[in-house]
Amino acid sequence: MIEKTQKNLIKKPKVEVVKDVSLEETFFITTAIHYVTDIPHIGHAYEMIAADILARYWRRRGRDIFYLAGTDEHGQKIMQAAQKKGVPPKEFVDEISLHYKAAWAALEIRYDNFIRTTDPAHEKYVQEFVQKLYDLGEIYKDRYEGLYCIGCEEYKTKNELSVSNICKIHKTKCEGVFEDIYFFKLSKYQKQLIEVIEKKKIEIEPIERRNEILSFLKKEPLRDLAISRSKVSWGVPLPWDKTQTIYVWVDALLNYITGARGHWPPSLQLIGKDIFRFHCIIWPALLLATGLELPRKIFIHGFLTVDGEKISKSRGNIIDPLQIARIYGVDALRYFLFSEMPFGQDGDFTIDRFEKRYCSDLANDLGNLVQRVIIMANRYKISWQYKTVTKSYFQIDRAIENLEFHKALNLIWDIVVEANKKVDTEKPWELFEKDPKKLEEVISQLLGAISQIAFQIDPFLPETSWLIVEQLKSMKPDHLFPRQHK
Repeated sequence: MIEKTQKNLIKKPKVEVVKDVSLEETFFITTAIHYVTDIPHIGHAYEMIAADILARYWRRRGRDIFYLAGTDEHGQKIMQAAQKKGVPPKEFVDEISLHYKAAWAALEIRYDNFIRTTDPAHEKYVQEFVQKLYDLGEIYKDRYEGLYCIGCEEYKTKNELSVSNICKIHKTKCEGVFEDIYFFKLSKYQKQLIEVIEKKKIEIEPIERRNEILSFLKKEPLRDLAISRSKVSWGVPLPWDKTQTIYVWVDALLNYITGARGHWPPSLQLIGKDIFRFHCIIWPALLLATGLELPRKIFIHGFLTVDGEKISKSRGNIIDPLQIARIYGVDALRYFLFSEMPFGQDGDFTIDRFEKRYCSDLANDLGNLVQRVIIMANRYKISWQYKTVTKSYFQIDRAIENLEFHKALNLIWDIVVEANKKVDTEKPWELFEKDPKKLEEVISQLLGAISQIAFQIDPFLPETSWLIVEQLKSMKPDHLFPRQHK
Protein backbone atom coordinates (compact mmCIF):
# COMPACT_ATOMS: atom_id res chain seq x y z
CA MET A 1 0.00 0.00 0.00
CA ILE A 2 1.09 3.56 -0.61
CA GLU A 3 0.53 4.31 3.06
CA LYS A 4 3.27 1.83 4.06
CA THR A 5 5.82 3.50 1.83
CA GLN A 6 4.74 7.03 2.62
CA LYS A 7 7.63 7.86 4.92
CA ASN A 8 10.10 7.23 2.12
CA LEU A 9 7.90 8.46 -0.67
CA ILE A 10 9.78 11.63 -1.44
CA LYS A 11 13.28 10.22 -0.95
CA LYS A 12 12.64 7.07 -2.97
CA PRO A 13 9.32 7.21 -4.80
CA LYS A 14 7.92 3.73 -5.14
CA VAL A 15 6.63 3.85 -8.67
CA GLU A 16 4.78 0.80 -9.89
CA VAL A 17 3.74 0.65 -13.50
CA VAL A 18 0.24 -0.73 -13.89
CA LYS A 19 0.10 -3.59 -16.36
CA ASP A 20 -2.00 -2.30 -19.21
CA VAL A 21 -5.32 -3.96 -19.80
CA SER A 22 -6.12 -4.59 -23.43
CA LEU A 23 -5.97 -1.13 -24.93
CA GLU A 24 -7.22 -2.31 -28.29
CA GLU A 25 -10.90 -2.16 -27.36
CA THR A 26 -12.33 1.36 -27.17
CA PHE A 27 -13.47 2.33 -23.68
CA PHE A 28 -17.03 3.43 -24.39
CA ILE A 29 -18.54 5.31 -21.47
CA THR A 30 -22.02 6.81 -21.24
CA THR A 31 -23.85 9.07 -18.83
CA ALA A 32 -27.60 9.39 -18.48
CA ILE A 33 -28.90 11.98 -20.92
CA HIS A 34 -30.42 14.91 -19.06
CA TYR A 35 -34.08 15.84 -19.28
CA VAL A 36 -34.20 19.40 -20.58
CA THR A 37 -36.99 20.92 -18.51
CA ASP A 38 -34.56 23.44 -17.03
CA ILE A 39 -30.91 24.51 -17.09
CA PRO A 40 -28.25 22.19 -15.56
CA HIS A 41 -27.50 22.18 -11.82
CA ILE A 42 -24.74 20.69 -9.69
CA GLY A 43 -26.42 17.26 -9.59
CA HIS A 44 -26.18 16.99 -13.38
CA ALA A 45 -22.53 18.07 -13.28
CA TYR A 46 -21.67 15.37 -10.70
CA GLU A 47 -22.17 12.43 -13.07
CA MET A 48 -20.70 14.24 -16.06
CA ILE A 49 -17.47 15.07 -14.23
CA ALA A 50 -17.16 11.48 -12.98
CA ALA A 51 -17.26 10.23 -16.57
CA ASP A 52 -14.78 12.91 -17.59
CA ILE A 53 -12.33 11.78 -14.88
CA LEU A 54 -12.45 8.23 -16.21
CA ALA A 55 -12.16 9.36 -19.82
CA ARG A 56 -9.12 11.51 -19.06
CA TYR A 57 -7.51 8.72 -17.06
CA TRP A 58 -7.87 6.14 -19.84
CA ARG A 59 -6.79 8.61 -22.52
CA ARG A 60 -3.61 9.17 -20.52
CA ARG A 61 -3.10 5.42 -20.46
CA GLY A 62 -3.19 5.40 -24.25
CA ARG A 63 -6.61 3.80 -24.63
CA ASP A 64 -9.10 4.96 -27.25
CA ILE A 65 -12.04 6.62 -25.52
CA PHE A 66 -15.58 7.29 -26.64
CA TYR A 67 -17.53 9.37 -24.13
CA LEU A 68 -21.20 9.86 -24.98
CA ALA A 69 -23.36 12.57 -23.42
CA GLY A 70 -26.62 14.20 -24.46
CA THR A 71 -30.08 15.49 -23.71
CA ASP A 72 -33.50 13.84 -23.47
CA GLU A 73 -35.98 16.10 -25.26
CA HIS A 74 -39.40 14.43 -25.68
CA GLY A 75 -42.33 13.75 -23.39
CA GLN A 76 -45.25 15.28 -21.59
CA LYS A 77 -43.16 17.11 -18.98
CA ILE A 78 -41.20 18.97 -21.63
CA MET A 79 -44.35 19.76 -23.57
CA GLN A 80 -45.85 21.34 -20.45
CA ALA A 81 -42.63 23.30 -19.69
CA ALA A 82 -42.65 24.71 -23.23
CA GLN A 83 -46.32 25.66 -22.93
CA LYS A 84 -45.60 27.52 -19.68
CA LYS A 85 -42.93 29.52 -21.45
CA GLY A 86 -45.21 30.11 -24.43
CA VAL A 87 -42.89 28.63 -27.06
CA PRO A 88 -43.04 25.53 -29.30
CA PRO A 89 -41.41 22.41 -27.74
CA LYS A 90 -38.63 22.26 -30.33
CA GLU A 91 -37.66 25.88 -29.74
CA PHE A 92 -37.70 25.23 -25.99
CA VAL A 93 -35.44 22.15 -26.13
CA ASP A 94 -33.05 23.82 -28.60
CA GLU A 95 -32.41 26.59 -26.09
CA ILE A 96 -32.04 24.38 -23.01
CA SER A 97 -29.81 21.88 -24.80
CA LEU A 98 -27.41 24.72 -25.62
CA HIS A 99 -27.23 25.54 -21.89
CA TYR A 100 -26.08 21.98 -21.20
CA LYS A 101 -23.42 22.08 -23.91
CA ALA A 102 -22.13 25.42 -22.63
CA ALA A 103 -22.05 24.19 -19.03
CA TRP A 104 -20.05 21.07 -19.88
CA ALA A 105 -17.57 23.10 -21.92
CA ALA A 106 -17.10 25.52 -19.02
CA LEU A 107 -16.53 22.64 -16.59
CA GLU A 108 -13.75 21.17 -18.77
CA ILE A 109 -15.84 18.11 -19.68
CA ARG A 110 -14.52 16.55 -22.88
CA TYR A 111 -17.11 14.22 -24.37
CA ASP A 112 -16.78 12.72 -27.86
CA ASN A 113 -20.40 12.92 -28.95
CA PHE A 114 -23.45 14.82 -27.76
CA ILE A 115 -26.71 13.14 -28.75
CA ARG A 116 -30.10 14.84 -28.73
CA THR A 117 -33.23 12.72 -28.89
CA THR A 118 -34.76 15.23 -31.31
CA ASP A 119 -31.97 14.51 -33.82
CA PRO A 120 -33.68 13.16 -36.97
CA ALA A 121 -31.29 10.19 -37.19
CA HIS A 122 -32.11 9.22 -33.61
CA GLU A 123 -35.87 9.49 -34.15
CA LYS A 124 -35.59 7.36 -37.30
CA TYR A 125 -33.66 4.63 -35.47
CA VAL A 126 -36.13 4.64 -32.55
CA GLN A 127 -38.96 3.95 -35.00
CA GLU A 128 -36.97 1.18 -36.68
CA PHE A 129 -36.13 -0.42 -33.33
CA VAL A 130 -39.73 -0.39 -32.10
CA GLN A 131 -40.93 -1.66 -35.49
CA LYS A 132 -38.53 -4.59 -35.15
CA LEU A 133 -39.97 -5.42 -31.72
CA TYR A 134 -43.45 -5.28 -33.24
CA ASP A 135 -42.48 -7.53 -36.15
CA LEU A 136 -40.94 -10.04 -33.72
CA GLY A 137 -44.23 -10.27 -31.84
CA GLU A 138 -42.84 -8.55 -28.75
CA ILE A 139 -45.50 -5.82 -28.72
CA TYR A 140 -49.27 -6.02 -28.34
CA LYS A 141 -52.15 -3.57 -27.85
CA ASP A 142 -54.19 -3.36 -24.65
CA ARG A 143 -55.97 -0.89 -22.39
CA TYR A 144 -54.05 0.85 -19.60
CA GLU A 145 -55.86 2.13 -16.55
CA GLY A 146 -53.73 3.51 -13.77
CA LEU A 147 -51.52 6.31 -12.52
CA TYR A 148 -48.77 8.27 -14.23
CA CYS A 149 -46.12 10.58 -12.74
CA ILE A 150 -45.25 13.31 -15.21
CA GLY A 151 -42.12 14.19 -13.21
CA CYS A 152 -40.77 10.64 -13.51
CA GLU A 153 -42.38 10.10 -16.93
CA GLU A 154 -43.35 6.72 -15.51
CA TYR A 155 -46.44 4.61 -14.90
CA LYS A 156 -46.85 3.93 -11.17
CA THR A 157 -48.53 1.28 -9.01
CA LYS A 158 -50.19 2.06 -5.68
CA ASN A 159 -47.25 0.38 -3.88
CA GLU A 160 -44.83 2.89 -5.42
CA LEU A 161 -46.77 5.92 -4.15
CA SER A 162 -47.44 7.64 -0.85
CA VAL A 163 -50.87 8.44 0.53
CA SER A 164 -53.24 10.16 -1.94
CA ASN A 165 -51.21 8.87 -4.91
CA ILE A 166 -48.27 11.18 -4.23
CA CYS A 167 -45.00 10.37 -6.03
CA LYS A 168 -42.30 9.65 -3.45
CA ILE A 169 -39.64 11.32 -5.60
CA HIS A 170 -41.37 14.45 -6.90
CA LYS A 171 -43.93 14.86 -4.09
CA THR A 172 -46.62 15.57 -6.67
CA LYS A 173 -49.94 13.83 -7.24
CA CYS A 174 -49.99 11.27 -10.04
CA GLU A 175 -52.56 11.60 -12.79
CA GLY A 176 -55.14 8.96 -13.60
CA VAL A 177 -54.53 7.64 -17.11
CA PHE A 178 -56.96 5.62 -19.21
CA GLU A 179 -55.87 4.83 -22.75
CA ASP A 180 -55.57 2.11 -25.36
CA ILE A 181 -51.84 1.75 -25.96
CA TYR A 182 -49.13 -0.74 -26.91
CA PHE A 183 -47.14 -2.91 -24.51
CA PHE A 184 -43.73 -4.57 -24.69
CA LYS A 185 -43.61 -8.12 -23.27
CA LEU A 186 -41.20 -7.24 -20.47
CA SER A 187 -42.48 -10.01 -18.16
CA LYS A 188 -41.23 -12.58 -20.68
CA TYR A 189 -37.62 -11.66 -19.83
CA GLN A 190 -37.75 -11.89 -16.03
CA LYS A 191 -35.86 -15.20 -15.69
CA GLN A 192 -33.39 -14.26 -18.40
CA LEU A 193 -32.63 -10.96 -16.67
CA ILE A 194 -31.91 -12.77 -13.40
CA GLU A 195 -29.60 -15.14 -15.25
CA VAL A 196 -27.58 -12.48 -17.08
CA ILE A 197 -27.10 -10.49 -13.86
CA GLU A 198 -26.18 -13.51 -11.73
CA LYS A 199 -23.71 -14.77 -14.34
CA LYS A 200 -22.31 -11.24 -14.69
CA LYS A 201 -23.02 -11.06 -18.39
CA ILE A 202 -23.88 -7.55 -17.36
CA GLU A 203 -22.05 -6.30 -14.25
CA ILE A 204 -23.99 -4.08 -11.88
CA GLU A 205 -22.12 -2.10 -9.26
CA PRO A 206 -21.95 -1.28 -6.40
CA ILE A 207 -22.75 -4.76 -5.06
CA GLU A 208 -25.65 -3.49 -2.94
CA ARG A 209 -27.41 -2.22 -6.07
CA ARG A 210 -26.85 -5.54 -7.82
CA ASN A 211 -28.34 -7.34 -4.81
CA GLU A 212 -31.26 -4.91 -4.74
CA ILE A 213 -32.16 -5.47 -8.39
CA LEU A 214 -31.83 -9.25 -8.07
CA SER A 215 -34.03 -9.23 -4.97
CA PHE A 216 -36.65 -7.21 -6.81
CA LEU A 217 -36.58 -9.52 -9.84
CA LYS A 218 -36.91 -12.62 -7.69
CA LYS A 219 -39.75 -11.30 -5.55
CA GLU A 220 -41.81 -9.06 -7.82
CA PRO A 221 -43.42 -10.29 -11.05
CA LEU A 222 -42.58 -7.88 -13.86
CA ARG A 223 -45.44 -6.08 -15.57
CA ASP A 224 -45.35 -5.64 -19.32
CA LEU A 225 -44.11 -2.20 -20.29
CA ALA A 226 -46.40 0.42 -21.80
CA ILE A 227 -44.37 1.40 -24.83
CA SER A 228 -46.58 4.15 -26.27
CA ARG A 229 -48.77 7.10 -25.27
CA SER A 230 -51.98 8.04 -27.05
CA LYS A 231 -52.35 11.53 -25.54
CA VAL A 232 -48.81 12.92 -25.73
CA SER A 233 -48.08 14.62 -29.04
CA TRP A 234 -44.47 15.68 -28.30
CA GLY A 235 -42.67 12.45 -29.05
CA VAL A 236 -41.57 10.04 -31.77
CA PRO A 237 -44.64 8.67 -33.64
CA LEU A 238 -45.24 4.92 -33.62
CA PRO A 239 -44.42 3.74 -37.14
CA TRP A 240 -47.54 1.53 -37.49
CA ASP A 241 -49.94 3.78 -35.55
CA LYS A 242 -49.24 7.49 -36.03
CA THR A 243 -51.97 8.43 -33.53
CA GLN A 244 -49.56 7.40 -30.76
CA THR A 245 -46.03 8.37 -29.72
CA ILE A 246 -43.29 6.13 -28.36
CA TYR A 247 -42.89 6.12 -24.58
CA VAL A 248 -40.19 8.67 -23.70
CA TRP A 249 -38.09 6.20 -21.71
CA VAL A 250 -37.78 3.79 -24.64
CA ASP A 251 -36.88 6.74 -26.86
CA ALA A 252 -34.31 7.97 -24.32
CA LEU A 253 -32.61 4.61 -23.65
CA LEU A 254 -31.94 4.10 -27.35
CA ASN A 255 -29.66 7.16 -27.39
CA TYR A 256 -26.87 4.85 -26.23
CA ILE A 257 -27.11 3.08 -29.60
CA THR A 258 -27.80 6.06 -31.86
CA GLY A 259 -25.00 8.09 -30.31
CA ALA A 260 -22.45 5.26 -30.24
CA ARG A 261 -21.05 5.75 -33.76
CA GLY A 262 -20.47 2.03 -34.04
CA HIS A 263 -18.80 1.59 -30.63
CA TRP A 264 -20.78 -1.25 -29.11
CA PRO A 265 -21.32 -2.40 -26.43
CA PRO A 266 -20.69 0.26 -23.78
CA SER A 267 -17.79 -0.55 -21.46
CA LEU A 268 -19.40 1.42 -18.64
CA GLN A 269 -22.71 3.19 -18.14
CA LEU A 270 -23.00 5.68 -15.28
CA ILE A 271 -26.49 6.36 -13.92
CA GLY A 272 -28.18 7.71 -10.80
CA LYS A 273 -30.00 5.44 -8.39
CA ASP A 274 -33.35 7.07 -9.18
CA ILE A 275 -33.32 5.56 -12.70
CA PHE A 276 -31.40 2.34 -12.16
CA ARG A 277 -34.42 0.05 -12.62
CA PHE A 278 -34.98 1.48 -16.08
CA HIS A 279 -31.36 0.73 -16.91
CA CYS A 280 -31.05 -2.64 -15.17
CA ILE A 281 -34.42 -4.11 -16.21
CA ILE A 282 -36.08 -2.35 -19.17
CA TRP A 283 -32.86 -1.50 -21.02
CA PRO A 284 -31.31 -5.01 -21.02
CA ALA A 285 -34.70 -6.57 -21.78
CA LEU A 286 -35.02 -4.40 -24.92
CA LEU A 287 -31.53 -5.47 -25.99
CA LEU A 288 -32.23 -9.13 -25.31
CA ALA A 289 -35.46 -8.93 -27.31
CA THR A 290 -33.63 -7.59 -30.37
CA GLY A 291 -30.50 -9.71 -30.04
CA LEU A 292 -28.14 -6.82 -29.30
CA GLU A 293 -25.12 -7.23 -27.04
CA LEU A 294 -25.50 -6.09 -23.43
CA PRO A 295 -23.40 -3.32 -21.87
CA ARG A 296 -20.36 -4.61 -19.98
CA LYS A 297 -21.03 -2.73 -16.76
CA ILE A 298 -23.62 -0.41 -15.21
CA PHE A 299 -22.49 1.65 -12.23
CA ILE A 300 -25.14 3.30 -10.07
CA HIS A 301 -24.21 6.37 -8.05
CA GLY A 302 -26.16 7.97 -5.24
CA PHE A 303 -27.98 11.28 -4.97
CA LEU A 304 -26.17 14.56 -4.52
CA THR A 305 -28.13 16.61 -2.01
CA VAL A 306 -27.69 20.23 -0.92
CA ASP A 307 -27.65 20.90 2.83
CA GLY A 308 -29.24 17.49 3.33
CA GLU A 309 -32.18 18.19 0.98
CA LYS A 310 -32.90 16.75 -2.46
CA ILE A 311 -32.06 19.27 -5.19
CA SER A 312 -35.31 20.86 -6.25
CA LYS A 313 -36.43 24.13 -7.83
CA SER A 314 -39.43 24.21 -5.50
CA ARG A 315 -37.10 24.00 -2.48
CA GLY A 316 -34.98 26.83 -3.86
CA ASN A 317 -31.74 24.92 -3.27
CA ILE A 318 -30.49 24.54 -6.84
CA ILE A 319 -26.78 25.32 -7.10
CA ASP A 320 -25.42 26.48 -10.42
CA PRO A 321 -22.06 24.74 -10.96
CA LEU A 322 -20.96 27.54 -13.27
CA GLN A 323 -21.40 30.11 -10.50
CA ILE A 324 -19.21 28.03 -8.17
CA ALA A 325 -16.64 27.66 -10.95
CA ARG A 326 -16.63 31.41 -11.66
CA ILE A 327 -15.87 32.21 -8.02
CA TYR A 328 -13.49 29.41 -7.05
CA GLY A 329 -12.38 27.87 -10.34
CA VAL A 330 -13.52 24.71 -12.11
CA ASP A 331 -10.99 22.45 -10.42
CA ALA A 332 -12.11 23.42 -6.93
CA LEU A 333 -15.59 22.12 -7.73
CA ARG A 334 -14.23 18.97 -9.36
CA TYR A 335 -12.02 18.32 -6.33
CA PHE A 336 -14.73 18.80 -3.72
CA LEU A 337 -17.32 16.61 -5.42
CA PHE A 338 -14.99 13.61 -5.56
CA SER A 339 -12.89 14.03 -2.41
CA GLU A 340 -15.76 14.73 -0.05
CA MET A 341 -17.99 11.75 -0.84
CA PRO A 342 -17.53 8.17 -2.12
CA PHE A 343 -18.91 7.84 -5.64
CA GLY A 344 -21.75 5.33 -5.46
CA GLN A 345 -23.13 6.58 -2.17
CA ASP A 346 -25.31 9.58 -1.43
CA GLY A 347 -23.36 12.79 -0.92
CA ASP A 348 -24.19 16.23 0.40
CA PHE A 349 -22.97 19.61 -0.85
CA THR A 350 -22.75 22.50 1.57
CA ILE A 351 -21.02 25.77 0.75
CA ASP A 352 -19.47 25.80 4.23
CA ARG A 353 -17.69 22.46 3.76
CA PHE A 354 -16.76 23.42 0.21
CA GLU A 355 -15.06 26.63 1.37
CA LYS A 356 -13.22 24.80 4.17
CA ARG A 357 -11.88 22.21 1.69
CA TYR A 358 -10.93 24.98 -0.71
CA CYS A 359 -8.88 26.76 1.93
CA SER A 360 -7.32 23.75 3.67
CA ASP A 361 -6.71 21.20 0.89
CA LEU A 362 -6.29 23.36 -2.18
CA ALA A 363 -5.04 26.80 -1.11
CA ASN A 364 -3.00 25.73 1.94
CA ASP A 365 -1.82 22.17 1.25
CA LEU A 366 -1.33 22.15 -2.52
CA GLY A 367 -1.14 25.82 -3.51
CA ASN A 368 1.28 26.83 -0.76
CA LEU A 369 3.47 23.76 -1.38
CA VAL A 370 3.98 24.54 -5.04
CA GLN A 371 4.55 28.24 -4.48
CA ARG A 372 7.01 28.04 -1.60
CA VAL A 373 9.10 25.21 -3.08
CA ILE A 374 9.55 27.07 -6.38
CA ILE A 375 10.35 30.28 -4.48
CA MET A 376 13.00 28.44 -2.43
CA ALA A 377 14.45 26.82 -5.56
CA ASN A 378 14.89 30.29 -7.07
CA ARG A 379 16.15 31.89 -3.88
CA TYR A 380 18.79 29.23 -3.29
CA LYS A 381 19.63 28.93 -7.01
CA ILE A 382 18.91 25.21 -7.21
CA SER A 383 19.68 23.72 -10.61
CA TRP A 384 16.73 21.55 -11.59
CA GLN A 385 14.89 20.79 -14.82
CA TYR A 386 11.35 19.48 -15.19
CA LYS A 387 10.98 16.03 -16.72
CA THR A 388 7.67 14.70 -17.97
CA VAL A 389 6.23 12.11 -15.58
CA THR A 390 5.00 8.98 -17.32
CA LYS A 391 4.72 6.45 -14.49
CA SER A 392 1.96 6.22 -11.96
CA TYR A 393 1.26 4.61 -8.61
CA PHE A 394 -0.51 1.27 -8.77
CA GLN A 395 -2.88 1.99 -5.86
CA ILE A 396 -4.02 5.32 -7.29
CA ASP A 397 -4.65 3.82 -10.73
CA ARG A 398 -6.54 0.89 -9.23
CA ALA A 399 -8.75 3.23 -7.19
CA ILE A 400 -9.66 5.28 -10.29
CA GLU A 401 -10.41 2.16 -12.33
CA ASN A 402 -12.68 0.93 -9.52
CA LEU A 403 -14.44 4.33 -9.42
CA GLU A 404 -13.11 4.94 -5.90
CA PHE A 405 -12.36 8.55 -6.72
CA HIS A 406 -12.26 9.73 -3.10
CA LYS A 407 -9.70 7.02 -2.31
CA ALA A 408 -7.52 8.05 -5.26
CA LEU A 409 -7.61 11.70 -4.18
CA ASN A 410 -6.84 10.76 -0.57
CA LEU A 411 -3.78 8.82 -1.77
CA ILE A 412 -2.65 11.77 -3.88
CA TRP A 413 -3.12 14.11 -0.93
CA ASP A 414 -0.94 11.79 1.17
CA ILE A 415 1.88 12.80 -1.18
CA VAL A 416 0.96 16.48 -0.79
CA VAL A 417 0.93 16.21 3.01
CA GLU A 418 4.21 14.29 3.07
CA ALA A 419 5.88 16.90 0.88
CA ASN A 420 4.73 19.68 3.20
CA LYS A 421 6.05 17.73 6.18
CA LYS A 422 9.39 17.40 4.46
CA VAL A 423 9.62 21.17 4.07
CA ASP A 424 8.86 21.66 7.77
CA THR A 425 11.22 18.95 9.05
CA GLU A 426 14.18 19.54 6.71
CA LYS A 427 13.95 23.36 7.01
CA PRO A 428 15.69 24.32 3.75
CA TRP A 429 16.23 27.87 5.02
CA GLU A 430 18.57 26.44 7.66
CA LEU A 431 20.30 24.04 5.26
CA PHE A 432 21.30 27.01 3.10
CA GLU A 433 23.97 27.89 5.67
CA LYS A 434 24.65 24.44 7.17
CA ASP A 435 24.59 21.95 4.27
CA PRO A 436 24.21 23.34 0.71
CA LYS A 437 24.54 19.86 -0.84
CA LYS A 438 21.65 18.48 1.20
CA LEU A 439 19.68 21.63 0.44
CA GLU A 440 19.94 20.92 -3.28
CA GLU A 441 18.93 17.29 -2.69
CA VAL A 442 15.88 18.23 -0.59
CA ILE A 443 14.61 20.90 -3.00
CA SER A 444 15.13 18.58 -5.98
CA GLN A 445 13.18 15.83 -4.21
CA LEU A 446 10.37 18.25 -3.43
CA LEU A 447 10.22 19.49 -7.03
CA GLY A 448 10.11 15.86 -8.17
CA ALA A 449 7.25 15.14 -5.75
CA ILE A 450 5.33 18.16 -7.09
CA SER A 451 5.88 16.84 -10.64
CA GLN A 452 4.36 13.53 -9.56
CA ILE A 453 1.44 15.31 -7.89
CA ALA A 454 0.76 17.28 -11.08
CA PHE A 455 0.68 14.03 -13.04
CA GLN A 456 -1.61 12.25 -10.58
CA ILE A 457 -4.19 15.03 -10.29
CA ASP A 458 -4.55 15.49 -14.05
CA PRO A 459 -7.78 13.45 -14.48
CA PHE A 460 -9.37 15.25 -11.52
CA LEU A 461 -7.93 18.77 -11.76
CA PRO A 462 -6.76 19.17 -15.36
CA GLU A 463 -6.28 22.94 -15.31
CA THR A 464 -4.35 22.86 -12.03
CA SER A 465 -2.17 20.02 -13.31
CA TRP A 466 -1.29 22.06 -16.39
CA LEU A 467 -0.58 25.20 -14.34
CA ILE A 468 1.75 23.33 -11.99
CA VAL A 469 3.69 21.86 -14.89
CA GLU A 470 4.00 25.30 -16.51
CA GLN A 471 5.28 26.76 -13.24
CA LEU A 472 7.81 23.93 -12.86
CA LYS A 473 9.05 24.52 -16.42
CA SER A 474 9.34 28.29 -16.06
CA MET A 475 10.16 28.30 -12.33
CA LYS A 476 7.82 31.28 -12.03
CA PRO A 477 5.47 30.71 -9.05
CA ASP A 478 1.91 31.97 -8.97
CA HIS A 479 -1.20 31.45 -6.84
CA LEU A 480 -3.07 28.30 -7.83
CA PHE A 481 -6.02 28.92 -5.49
CA PRO A 482 -6.19 32.59 -4.45
CA ARG A 483 -7.62 33.12 -0.99
CA GLN A 484 -9.58 36.26 -1.89
CA HIS A 485 -11.47 34.71 -4.78
CA LYS A 486 -15.06 35.83 -4.12
